[in-house]
Amino acid sequence: MIVSGPSAAKPEHHRPLTSEVAERALDVLICFIGADGELGVSEIARRLGIDKSSVHRFLMALKHKGFVVDNPRTRRYSLGFRALELGRALTLQMNLEQQALPFLRELRDALGETTGLSVRVGARRVHIIQAESVHEIRRSIQIGTPLPLHVGANGKVLLAALPAEEREAVLAASLADGPPMSPEAIEDLKCELVETARRGYSITEGERVPGSRSMAAPVWTGRGDAIALLASGPESRFTREAASASVPYLLDVAHRLTRQLGGHQPPAALS
Repeated sequence: MIVSGPSAAKPEHHRPLTSEVAERALDVLICFIGADGELGVSEIARRLGIDKSSVHRFLMALKHKGFVVDNPRTRRYSLGFRALELGRALTLQMNLEQQALPFLRELRDALGETTGLSVRVGARRVHIIQAESVHEIRRSIQIGTPLPLHVGANGKVLLAALPAEEREAVLAASLADGPPMSPEAIEDLKCELVETARRGYSITEGERVPGSRSMAAPVWTGRGDAIALLASGPESRFTREAASASVPYLLDVAHRLTRQLGGHQPPAALS
């Protein structure tokens, strides 16, 4: 979003009972913390003091989102891949914040625009850290909100960093979760990802937030994972010429942050 001043954030509106239902579902998920193996519906119901039909309903919703998996043989449940991804994202964020913030602030001061880091969680991207621009009219990124992976400079950088075969599978999942695209548009997007992988950065204009311009480059961790280094601002100030002139700064900070994290660009990222 583009905000004007520190008080421009809009209040969120919730549907009735949404928070209560979400809290109960999270209570079910929390039951698995420290659990010794699988949990059954009856056991969870006893722990929470709610009826088994409600527990089963919450488990089905959590299973649909990948947070739990069921064992057909035992009819019991355990944590799923999405819960592991959340834990991995949290660990990554905790380690990154201290090391990355000086680099984000350096890039922010050089460009005058908001900078941040994004990670891939499944077929989506999540912003985890930002250093906001000091300008009153600025781009403010949404920390912790899952966003489409195939839209925006940072998402395209994360896709482009994947080996070609994995990229196809993740892109297909991302496209299935977003608005329909024509076959021609999908082919153009695939070509753009190949070009992004070749040159090492992406610049986009208003793809998700109208009136904004963003640029991103990959940063590599010691585990070989790619994260996206982002700079973004209103297109009235962060013009095409300004973004193009900023590419050397972006790549320099990305390379130095990669070294700070003990990473290096793997050959697969060039495919």
